[in-house]
Amino acid sequence: MTRTHLARVQPRPAVLTRRVVGTPAEVAATVALIRDSGRLLSMTAPHQMPGGPDQVMVTVRFLDTPAPAVPVVRRLRRGHVIAAATVPGVAAVAGIGYAASQVAHAVRSAAPLIAGVVLVLVVLAVLLRSRKPGCVGLHCPGCNH
Repeated sequence: MTRTHLARVQPRPAVLTRRVVGTPAEVAATVALIRDSGRLLSMTAPHQMPGGPDQVMVTVRFLDTPAPAVPVVRRLRRGHVIAAATVPGVAAVAGIGYAASQVAHAVRSAAPLIAGVVLVLVVLAVLLRSRKPGCVGLHCPGCNH
């Protein structure tokens, strides 16, 4: 730090001590508001007030600053998010690749059978088309066959 930085250091904020009196819900809300602003230093345990059965008192010490104290730095852990998205994607691609290889293997192993069936169907179709349209190959009285 230079001398200029040292000269610009702001003084420490004052510490205020206050008593909060009210119903337990009101006191809890007030303390939560101070705590969430980041200025709460300490507080006492709630005491029952002698005047009313539903009145409690808490003494709080907090910083007198217009802005909240230095906020808590929370770092987002992106590694978990990236892994959560990447691992299922890689697994899906691997599964699709495995299924494709199984289909290709099945087609390759059944190719001769498929080719034989197709050949027989083609031969039957050619043989059936080459005959006369009225004769089915049996001796019938109309075609003199």
